[in-house]
Amino acid sequence: MASARPGLTKTQLETLRRRLEDERRRIRRVLEAPEALAPSDEERSEFEESAQRAAERAEQITVAERERALLVEVDHALAKLGAGTYGLGETSGEPIPYQRLIAIPWAREGVDE
Repeated sequence: MASARPGLTKTQLETLRRRLEDERRRIRRVLEAPEALAPSDEERSEFEESAQRAAERAEQITVAERERALLVEVDHALAKLGAGTYGLGETSGEPIPYQRLIAIPWAREGVDE
């Protein structure tokens, strides 16, 4: 486990690790069951137009793409935790404030960077 650095205690790091792991599980559930995003056949009317189905499918694809991109960010943050570099801005090397990491645990930079 990564050691605490200025600004992040072991407890804070564990809290952030749990949040990242929870987010990873949530994303994987969404990606493993994309049909859950679409209405069921019973919910669709007999007169549903193909344009509506196409729009729904396009939305599903967009959601899946966003979730995959977010999964990359979450995995990157977890790798940084393992490497002991989590919580440091990738450009500046400066500590990212805990409140920013609580809001966005996969943040790569502080707000001002």
